[in-house]
Amino acid sequence: MTTKPKQAVSSRRVALLSALYLFFLSFQISHAKLSIFSPRASSNIHLQTVPRGGGWAKAKVATVPASSKSTTTVAQQQQPATSSAITEGLKNTLASGLAAACSKTILAPFDTLKTVQQHVAGGKSLGLMEATRKVVSRPGGVLNLYAGLGVAALGSMPSVGLYFGVYSYCKQTIGETLQTTFGSKRGSIDATEQQQKVVCSDRTLKTLTIMTSAAIGNTVASFSRVPYEVVKQSLQTGQYSSTLQAISTMWKDGGMRSFFPLGGVSIQMVRDIPYAIFTLLSYEYIKENWVLKRTQEDPSKRWFFDMVAGATAGGIGSYLTNPMDVIKTRLQTTGGASCGDGSIVKCAAIVLEEGGPSAFLRGSVPRLMHKIPANGCFFVFYEFFRRVLRVE
Repeated sequence: MTTKPKQAVSSRRVALLSALYLFFLSFQISHAKLSIFSPRASSNIHLQTVPRGGGWAKAKVATVPASSKSTTTVAQQQQPATSSAITEGLKNTLASGLAAACSKTILAPFDTLKTVQQHVAGGKSLGLMEATRKVVSRPGGVLNLYAGLGVAALGSMPSVGLYFGVYSYCKQTIGETLQTTFGSKRGSIDATEQQQKVVCSDRTLKTLTIMTSAAIGNTVASFSRVPYEVVKQSLQTGQYSSTLQAISTMWKDGGMRSFFPLGGVSIQMVRDIPYAIFTLLSYEYIKENWVLKRTQEDPSKRWFFDMVAGATAGGIGSYLTNPMDVIKTRLQTTGGASCGDGSIVKCAAIVLEEGGPSAFLRGSVPRLMHKIPANGCFFVFYEFFRRVLRVE
């Protein structure tokens, strides 16, 4: 009975150490000023390697003459646009992965309570305090609120990193394509002719770009997100006492199918794609029209405005997609067999029959209590790591 607290403490230590290590790695990368991460810093220098004693000495920095700057600029302009988009996508992947680990670690208890509330079958609903008492009454006490933290923090890093990396890449490439085809960059340079040939305004195209990029990024990330979500929620609902036990038992019982339950991937996408669209549309709008304008004179308060913008956007996206989150939890924690045989429509009908329309709002309070600060924390760390990595 003493293994549960140890497992919870172990999961927390693994998550914290991993986040600290990756933060240290990103800090070292940014200050090394490698050309792949800091193209602007490396555009005016070149490196010379000098053999010394059978080895190689440290690279010697030499300033490029002013006369060669124009040549360098031309060469940079000739590089494919996709190269820059890929570089920015990779840096966004690292920044978002680190931010996800930090926010998951801070706000794990609210995620656990949300899962416990949604896991209840039948017409009965658990209140927030009742769900808390149920969790802490298990062997391990308060540490059960951090059940699944290790798999949540470490599992979210690749999926969130992949999501924001793909999102960043698509936003640059799709946005450029839409503007060239339908927007202000379409047709002649002459202002009169250009205005006549514009099909959509740049603002409309930007909205379409964000929506499309968010949908593509989440579609790719959903496949990597389902396994760790299934394991995490199984730990949170008390089905297993440790991550190792959960993985080994689930593998013995159903093999790979246990980690991809019936309807698990589809409902993950049905929830996450609208959530990403609502959240990122809200965040990009608030950031452009409020954050950047309010922090021009005093950048030192940027973290506060990033937090408010992220929290507001996360609250909007979370509340609007809570019905899909209820269905996702029921499908993934029951394997799909006892809730519509993996069918999203049948599972929704069962939930509606059990508790009426209000059943789709189960867990909305702890979910908002988790998602609002989680998104606030995430975007604070995300924008911070973007600045560390010099993301443009």
